[in-house]
Amino acid sequence: MKKIFFILLLLLNIPFYAQPPGGGNGGGRRSQGQESQSNEEQKIKKFSASDVAGIFYYDIEEILKKLKIKDETKEALVSKALKNYNFKIKEISFLNSGKLSDLEVVVNSSFNVNESENREGMREQVEEVVRPIRENIDENEKELNLTLESILSEKQQKKWLKYQNKKKESLKPKKPDTSSRQGSRSNGGGMRRQ
Repeated sequence: MKKIFFILLLLLNIPFYAQPPGGGNGGGRRSQGQESQSNEEQKIKKFSASDVAGIFYYDIEEILKKLKIKDETKEALVSKALKNYNFKIKEISFLNSGKLSDLEVVVNSSFNVNESENREGMREQVEEVVRPIRENIDENEKELNLTLESILSEKQQKKWLKYQNKKKESLKPKKPDTSSRQGSRSNGGGMRRQ
């Protein structure tokens, strides 16, 4: 009985590995185009409806350091304006969280299916949900910028707008780099060109 138990214990601790597709190292190698395509599929970032809508919050401490505000009353006013903006954005996010999460599920599942003919309908659906949210956020952003414009110096205002644009750009989805995929097709290493 002890021997059987020991053998079972030993077998449970031995790792088992499945053979990779194509029979391992041998004959069924994948082409470079297939490898880069599968790598691209893995690199596809999940769709984030809140990013597309422009929902983000400002880090007040970071902004105060970046703008180098030395006057305490100015600092308090800027801090209050940013807190007010963040609160309004949290409200918008909360009120639209159901729509945004449903949209994320639909879009991310359609990426897995990879139906190219359904893409246009998907874009329209995304715009339909996101546009009113984005417009509401834009209104709050304009209000914030007007408030800060009355508080900040011209130099600080330029820094603020530059920071704000950079923050918004970071949320935009990046288009996949197609040049690397085209390059791997053209120098196929003796393979048939497509």
